[in-house]
Amino acid sequence: MSGKVFDQAKWIWNKNVTGVDCYCEFISEVNLEKKSPAKIRISSDSNYALYINGKFVDSGQYADYPDYKVYDELDVTENIVSGTNHIAIVVWYYGVDSFNYIIGKPGLIFEIEQNEQIVLYSDTNVLSRKSETYISGNNQMITPQLGLNYRVDLKKSSDWMTGKSKVGFLKSNICDDMPCAFLKRPIKKLEIGDVICGEIVSQGSFSYSNTNGYYGEKMQNAALCFYRSEDIYNPETEKYNLGERSSDGLFFIVDLLKESTGYLDFDIEVDKDCDMEVGWGEHLLDGRCRTKIGVRNFSVTFKLKAGQNRYLNPYRRFGCRYLQFFIHTDNVKIGHLGLRPVTYPLNIKKYKSGNLLRDTIYEICENTLIQCMHEHYEDCTWREQSFYTLDSRNQMLCGYYAFGEYEFPRAGLRLLSKSIKEDGLLTICCPTDVKLKIPSFCLFYIVQLSEYYQYSKDYETVNFCFDTAKKVIDTFVGRIDNNNLMPNYEGKNYWNFYEWHPYLDGSDNNSSDRYDTCINALLSIALEHFSALCNAVGVDDAHYKDVKFKLNAEIMNKLYDKEIKLFKLYYGQTDNVISVLANALGFLSGAISKDEADNVLELIKQNGMSSGDYNVVDTTLSMDTFRYEALLKADRERFKDDILNEIDRVYFDMLKCGATSFWETKIGAADFHNAGSLCHGWSAMPILYYETLFSKGE
Repeated sequence: MSGKVFDQAKWIWNKNVTGVDCYCEFISEVNLEKKSPAKIRISSDSNYALYINGKFVDSGQYADYPDYKVYDELDVTENIVSGTNHIAIVVWYYGVDSFNYIIGKPGLIFEIEQNEQIVLYSDTNVLSRKSETYISGNNQMITPQLGLNYRVDLKKSSDWMTGKSKVGFLKSNICDDMPCAFLKRPIKKLEIGDVICGEIVSQGSFSYSNTNGYYGEKMQNAALCFYRSEDIYNPETEKYNLGERSSDGLFFIVDLLKESTGYLDFDIEVDKDCDMEVGWGEHLLDGRCRTKIGVRNFSVTFKLKAGQNRYLNPYRRFGCRYLQFFIHTDNVKIGHLGLRPVTYPLNIKKYKSGNLLRDTIYEICENTLIQCMHEHYEDCTWREQSFYTLDSRNQMLCGYYAFGEYEFPRAGLRLLSKSIKEDGLLTICCPTDVKLKIPSFCLFYIVQLSEYYQYSKDYETVNFCFDTAKKVIDTFVGRIDNNNLMPNYEGKNYWNFYEWHPYLDGSDNNSSDRYDTCINALLSIALEHFSALCNAVGVDDAHYKDVKFKLNAEIMNKLYDKEIKLFKLYYGQTDNVISVLANALGFLSGAISKDEADNVLELIKQNGMSSGDYNVVDTTLSMDTFRYEALLKADRERFKDDILNEIDRVYFDMLKCGATSFWETKIGAADFHNAGSLCHGWSAMPILYYETLFSKGE
């Protein structure tokens, strides 16, 4: 190909498709040769699905920024025929901020290349219209973090995908002020697997008691009447039939057998046009999927046509173990109900240590990581799918051992570098334009970048991200005041969060008059890692070493209680609350010597056990790693078995509950007002410690 990417192609849209949460369909035809390789380059705002000759090819816009636009290059040789090929693309424009998306302008750009020639490209000759199948303007959120749900009308014809119909299609319009610089997807394309046909574990009739509100709430509160399969299923017709039983229709609950992430895929035959709601979740503690929790609404809706309804949604990934279908008719034939798994291509390590428990925990940790890796790392696959620095720091460390690859963390670190704001902090996650920030998480970016370099020796990525890391560290250093400590951030856009515990969850420390031990110790730790980054790129680090030395002196002077020989929560604290995390970070900062730290290390080892007259706050799964790091720094041989045995005990408790992925916290589903994640990336840390502390065969 001569020229740059999209040299002739233009950003296009349809002038009649306006507003947020809208879908635009595009069609075009091109003559191709089956014997010659062909590829398409494509980018969109916000998400696309590509069909060639009526068959689904691929989907999934990389999570990018409006001014950092990524395109996919797809080999479509296997999808084309010799002669006329019909190209159909559906673009879903969100237009609503979430923790995974920044509002841009709606648009599509693409080009098809064969024999080193651009044979088709997006311009006004491409026809488009507002989608009839996907219902625009629904504008209902699954969660504020995850983004929009969808409504689909399967009664509408799909003839347009094969070129049999062009009703309603008009020439597209050229979009102004759209990105003109592009980056090829920096990681491999996601793989869409064969459908997981779940097992129906419950069925019967449902009746809605409330006709208002989201369907997630209706399903949550519906009256369910369970029927044995043999009472309503006819094996000769292969249909479920309620007969004369009064209800709103049939429900089915499906077990996918393990925590999975993917696109909804079903084959359902009904006797008449009717509605259907689909919900999903990670457990059945309510006798159904928990589809409505506060503002969270885990549901999508369909209009089914009489006859067969075969459908794959190529846009929104569900993270779940269970699906539920509420179908508004009393006569249904089920082909399959399931998910098409969507995963990042990895070489997955088969861990064999000779210890069955640890081998099992390792395998479940790998599944936890896999479910939380797509366009970027994700904290959890069910509720958020958001890219945080703290979560991804744990995921990266585990991935170096489990998968032995650096492409995915490299792309993630570069993406995170684009989230720097004018105040010198990173956004709470990325990509997002949400104003809220977590100062402590910004420091973890420096830690994870430094650790990435330790494992990969990838100088180019460190150099690419160095300016962002420097702006972050300089911002924190610049806030050290006359008390020679860094005060907390103040204001509605700052969340002084450390972990999910009282005193540490940011609910009572939003004042610039307060100096927390956690943030100051983290700053000291980050300064050490930033010195390593300076050394990597050849920058003098003397200033940062000096700042760390002085900061550590003040941590001991103002944040360490010499009477009880433990670190306090904050400067000037008068109550008896002691945080294990604050003490672990205090030790890791290097402010206290090992010889002085007997009480600190004992507190860290016990993690919340009774400690005299003190109210001890233990660490959660997300922060246990800092306890372990502190103990290993103090005496590796002394503490390694304690760490391994604790991991065995804690994770075995989750296995006993049937976990196929590991949880956000030890509490499980009941945490966060019944919204606890049962698949959370930061909880895969046993991989690191089994790899580094446990000799196979022990």
